Amino acid sequence: MNNKQIHKINYKDSGVNIEKADKLIDSIKTSHKKNNKNILSGIGGFSSLYKIDEKIKNPVIVSGTDGVGTKLKIANKLNIHKYIGQDLVAMCVNDVITSGAQPLFFLDYLATSKIDLSIHKTVLKSIKKACEDCEMTLIGGETAEMPGMYNNKEYDLAGFCVGIVSEKKIINNKKVKEGDLILGIKSSGFHSNGYSLINKLIEKGRLKLKDSLNNTKISSLLIKPTRLYVNIIKELMKKIEINALAHITGGGITDNVPRVIPDELAACINLHSLKIPKSFRYIQELSKISDEEILKTFNCGIGMVVIINKKYLSTAHNLLNINKEKYKVLGQIIKKPENSKIIYVD
Repeated sequence: MNNKQIHKINYKDSGVNIEKADKLIDSIKTSHKKNNKNILSGIGGFSSLYKIDEKIKNPVIVSGTDGVGTKLKIANKLNIHKYIGQDLVAMCVNDVITSGAQPLFFLDYLATSKIDLSIHKTVLKSIKKACEDCEMTLIGGETAEMPGMYNNKEYDLAGFCVGIVSEKKIINNKKVKEGDLILGIKSSGFHSNGYSLINKLIEKGRLKLKDSLNNTKISSLLIKPTRLYVNIIKELMKKIEINALAHITGGGITDNVPRVIPDELAACINLHSLKIPKSFRYIQELSKISDEEILKTFNCGIGMVVIINKKYLSTAHNLLNINKEKYKVLGQIIKKPENSKIIYVD
């Protein structure tokens, strides 16, 4: 008979601290329900309830989900987490707005081996702030504490956005025509794509976070948050007819623009107009990748592509200038030559 004393092992002993999780949730609970009559129940319940506005005729629900990816490694290396929430929201909401939808609410998923209130409160507050900037509500989410799943203070982050649009106002590729102009609204930098390559360059010692490029620290360039394009796109939709929108993420301009162009047409992009920024060229130089590959890996300075009839250019130009938005006329829509839906010209 084994006389060894068996000690009790509770949930906290196994590495899960429910009290910390509760404190984390409490830190972002607000009176948002009082401020938004559509919210019937929000953070803290088993599910979140949202009432659809009856004023919208033939409403269509639009959804999008995404994560921040390996940019989180940079945030952990620098111990800077105050922008990551915006990265998450932007990756989701910038996709949803391409259908012409008004974002309604957002849910997040944060997974870690051990809750760090200082870090994770910062992340959640950043998510909440970005949602507010888009006139959207953080209505719920999940914080998963999973001992042993992640190293040290590592965590993963994903999100889910829901929006709404009247069926007759849906933006798709059906209105894209030959001769339409392709406008590119500038990105803030690398946004949240291409970081696996960037992390490999850091690992190999080719890229150092402490170094500078044009008097700006590499660390600052890499941690800069992804832009939120919701408000400027909403302003454009009020004034002009947008034929298509493309959020430039993984796959760059090369893979994302063709997704919103009809099969019989193609995008002709002028590389001189695009003019890839120095920060991207620097990464290209360190990694020795070709122009073709960099255009498929990074946004190369363009975060959102807007395709319009050329008659709207003057109105779009004025509106973008008023809102201090930097943009470029990247090219135009042409008949598709052979099998390519995107062509680059000098």
